Amino acid sequence: MKTILISSIQYLSVFLIFIFLFIIPTVLLPVSPSLLDKINPDEMKVFFPLLLLLALYTTSAYWLLIKNSNQSKILIFIKLALANFILYPLMGFIESLFWLDSLKVVDSNEFVRIFFRFLITFTLFSAYLSIISKKNNTVSTNDNTLINYKLISQKILFIAVVYILIYNLFGYFVAWQFEATRIYYTGHSELKGFFTMLFQNLSDLKFILVHFIRGILFGLSGYIFYTLLDCSKHKKLLILALIFGGFGFQIILPNPIFPEMVRISHFIETTSSMMVFGLIIGLVFSYQKDKILANV
Repeated sequence: MKTILISSIQYLSVFLIFIFLFIIPTVLLPVSPSLLDKINPDEMKVFFPLLLLLALYTTSAYWLLIKNSNQSKILIFIKLALANFILYPLMGFIESLFWLDSLKVVDSNEFVRIFFRFLITFTLFSAYLSIISKKNNTVSTNDNTLINYKLISQKILFIAVVYILIYNLFGYFVAWQFEATRIYYTGHSELKGFFTMLFQNLSDLKFILVHFIRGILFGLSGYIFYTLLDCSKHKKLLILALIFGGFGFQIILPNPIFPEMVRISHFIETTSSMMVFGLIIGLVFSYQKDKILANV
């Protein structure tokens, strides 16, 4: 009973800490006036309830992660901070440069603010998670192992290719099916065929380069998360799906960049695609024919 009570209090503390760490950076680094002018007051009425939902999702995903890790607190912090840095501040900065700059909806100074807001939130969140983590007495399955960097690199490159495929599939068959999304990005409602859009994307060298780099970064962060886990294969797949799904789940929050239906389309698209992507990352790194970790 005492263990359950302590665990419940810790879970609640993670929930509250995430909300606090999500809000504080915006106070320290306020949103630019040009963006504030674009905020829809009606949408912002549901911001806090949706933030609670996001916090519940994020807490559950990371709670499962630290409860299925068997490493020291300092190692958990280093790995979590690095993986989260790649997944949120760095990825957010790349997305801002690629999408928002081309859409001309955000001034360049806001890119820096977005980067540092994510950096503050997820670095401190990683620190708190590491503090409440508890190393089990069981011996980790990763002890006395030698990392096969060549094999890991090959798997990450494979993941990058898979990411481009998933991005195009979910982007077209989910987000692009919303008329509001097509109008937002192109100025017209025409729905072109999948292969026409695919060829258009793949013929753009900048598109390929940016998304291949994103795929590599996702794969690298996925590997770091994977090395934190000491549990069954099915648990690893579930946790990785939830962690990566959170990258899309954050889009549920109203913002001055996307109109409501565009935001909803991207929320559905990115959350679902990243959950599938997280599962694939888990499958790739747990594949046993060629072991990622070779025994010394």
